[in-house]
Amino acid sequence: MADHLTAESAITVDRWRAAFESTPRHVFVPRYWELNEYNSPIRLVDSTVPSHRHEWLQAAYTDRVLVTQWRADEDRRIVTSSASLPSLVARMLHLLDVADGQRVLEIGTGTGYNTTLLCHRLGSANVTSIDVDLRLVAEAVGRLDTVGFAPTVIAGDGALGVKDGAPYDRILSTCASPGVPPAWIDQLADGGRIVTPLTIGGALAVLDKTGPGEVSGHLDTDAAWFMAMRSADRSMPVGLLADQPRPVPDDVAHLGVSTLDPKALTDPDFRLWLLLHQPRLHFVEHVDDQLTPTGLTVHNDVDIATAQRHADGRLHVRQSPPRRLWDTVESAWMSWTNHDKPRRDRLGITATADGLQYAWLDHPTRTQDKGGRGGVFHWPLPTPRQLPQTTKHPQP
Repeated sequence: MADHLTAESAITVDRWRAAFESTPRHVFVPRYWELNEYNSPIRLVDSTVPSHRHEWLQAAYTDRVLVTQWRADEDRRIVTSSASLPSLVARMLHLLDVADGQRVLEIGTGTGYNTTLLCHRLGSANVTSIDVDLRLVAEAVGRLDTVGFAPTVIAGDGALGVKDGAPYDRILSTCASPGVPPAWIDQLADGGRIVTPLTIGGALAVLDKTGPGEVSGHLDTDAAWFMAMRSADRSMPVGLLADQPRPVPDDVAHLGVSTLDPKALTDPDFRLWLLLHQPRLHFVEHVDDQLTPTGLTVHNDVDIATAQRHADGRLHVRQSPPRRLWDTVESAWMSWTNHDKPRRDRLGITATADGLQYAWLDHPTRTQDKGGRGGVFHWPLPTPRQLPQTTKHPQP
């Protein structure tokens, strides 16, 4: 696997290659769940079952996500833990840009695999990790002990960080947050760095501490899709799994025709741009038998709009009044096009410990864009919640 990640340029630093070569991923994924076409767990692959062993071991050293835990929610199975894509793990460790002797706080212990990579690179004494799930923490601690590492591992809410070990030179999150928790900013050392995925459009933020109580930086070129950070008393954040609103009755629906190309609507960078305008937006794609995009439904839990390609080649739009969501889609497309269809690395985040958080285009304070046009794009971001204090989990 290390050879493959190096060949694909996911690993570019010898010290990280040594960490990947020396860390047995199969120890941290003793079992995983296969998914169906709806990404719902349907079949357990267990290393203790002889007939599963070859399949399990091969999967453990393949560049793929492995689902390790889920919960039932009425008629759905919701994934609550997984072993992340190794190439994405390597990418995020590269962006973290650690140096010998630096101290790292990891948000989201999960299986413990990423924690072990950090310990191999920096030493157990320099690694602190926290996870909201007590069972995951206990299992990860046992696995870490098996491979000879004993970092500080905490069971508690990651949004609060771990104050007792602060300040940290680096903070790495393996769960997505709507913004940057103020506690992370407070606990970050001067000149430190935070690498964290966001819940908006698979954004991966690389933020440096630019002043007292402030972090700022750009989004990475790659998207990073992670499960959302949650609190101990809630299985998943509200709004993550939204039910599609009912179709609009014929007598009140607003009908129209759109000039947008359905394929254009699948561009992940445009979707990120759109989500900055409508953070609660959800997407349901429509495809034909050849999996060619034919349309899109967007909704925000209340309002809904569907654009479907007809025989005339145009997108016929049906949306609920009075807040017509498709009008927002077209407006966002126009602004994205007028600004040269910016890729996500032209976007950035600035966040302060007192709760001010916003996304921006090109520069946090620039009054003109790259083309010299007036104005600056700023989008407010929510401040993640603050929850009760954490508790330390004993080592085995």
